[in-house]
Amino acid sequence: MADVGSGVQLEEALNRIGFDAKWDGSQADGPRGAGSELVVLDADHLGKRLASVANAWRDHPSVPGLVAIGTSAAAREQAPHARVTLLSPSASPSTITNALREAAKLRLAAGVRWPVMRAALKLPPADNEPSAWPATLLHARNVEIDIPRSALRWHAMHYVTATDVLEQVREERILTVPELETIEFADGTLTVQSLVSCGTLDPAQNARLVWALASLGALDLTPEVRDVATAPRRALAEIRANLRARTKKLASSTHYDVLEITPLAEYPDIENAYQLVGARYSPQVLAKVDLAELEALTGPIWQQIEDARSTLVDDAARGKYGDWMRANKAALDTVWVIDPNAAKAAADAFVRGQRTLGEGDAHRAMSDLAMACRHQPGHPEYEANLAWARFRVQVAAGKDQREAAARERTVVEDVLAGRRPWPRALVALALLCAAGGDADAARWHLRTALIVDPQLPAAVALAQRLGMRR
Repeated sequence: MADVGSGVQLEEALNRIGFDAKWDGSQADGPRGAGSELVVLDADHLGKRLASVANAWRDHPSVPGLVAIGTSAAAREQAPHARVTLLSPSASPSTITNALREAAKLRLAAGVRWPVMRAALKLPPADNEPSAWPATLLHARNVEIDIPRSALRWHAMHYVTATDVLEQVREERILTVPELETIEFADGTLTVQSLVSCGTLDPAQNARLVWALASLGALDLTPEVRDVATAPRRALAEIRANLRARTKKLASSTHYDVLEITPLAEYPDIENAYQLVGARYSPQVLAKVDLAELEALTGPIWQQIEDARSTLVDDAARGKYGDWMRANKAALDTVWVIDPNAAKAAADAFVRGQRTLGEGDAHRAMSDLAMACRHQPGHPEYEANLAWARFRVQVAAGKDQREAAARERTVVEDVLAGRRPWPRALVALALLCAAGGDADAARWHLRTALIVDPQLPAAVALAQRLGMRR
């Protein structure tokens, strides 16, 4: 505790109920000396630093159990991130006793860290070096299963990605063949929960293996996809971003916004849109990836899509839905339900902008594309191509190419997030990625565009420039 009065008061209270407690204000901001079996943290004093200080204590050789005391909003917010029980200063003696006993019991399962693992295995402190790995892994294979299970419980929905250290572990030849088979699945696209069910080992042995390798730094456990260095990780990261964005964007929208069509759409347009949306959000597509906590979004999203299609292909239901939209217009957030004249004017302006952009007149193209966006703001193809034209105008005016590309790329990515694939918008995004020096991202978006429209001239031409094989 940072405050001497609070610290001494808590020390006396803990001693009265049977603990051997001592207040040490010098360690209120983290470990600076001898450790203890249990440490009580001042959550109000630490605020947003609570998690970092808790982790510093978990790295201490004594590996103490941790409990926090506080009442502030920051304390309540940070306690789950710090993985500590938060007590009120006015908690009863029995509540405090139970919390401290539970912390002591779980202290060796409180973190996936090298010092914690060594202590849990009843091994003396040692540096995390290859010479210490064989004995550590040998003991980890036989550790009481409750320890790795409890430690991994906090990371059940975290993605498991192999680090460079895993290659060192392989070179030491200390993993068995079944263990190597399991670790092959640690490509950053499976969560801990899924990974422990892979390979030829039973789940308990896999849990011990993941806990041990993560503790020595050979596996990285992250709540989001760690990076997009591989195609499967990029695909998963994109799907997760789209699910979040779609849920947010379509919270108070219309059936037309769900399928991304105007009220002028005929039956073939509706079916085509349904197929394109399904290519990204259908249960069959999403079931192929490990979505972790976002799996709960897939059902409502697909039901929304099914409801939109079934309503709009039925003339009677569509008519009634039109009446409902008119009655609730003020509460709806829509890109697609616009005046037919405005939709036609936007489409005409877009065609002009595309033509003038192809002729090399970026200033005039930007004017035409801006007009398309004024008539129908939020249309993915209009907004994306306006961003590309705006980039070209900025570069022509002497702006830094990479900075301008990065800025406009962010605009387009935000517009496309949560949408169905729009080929011409994806080409504009690919052009911005290439201009910003990210050829891998350019090829990724271009490949998606070509899947939807294999003959799109701009996409075919750019694919050739980027050396893509079709």
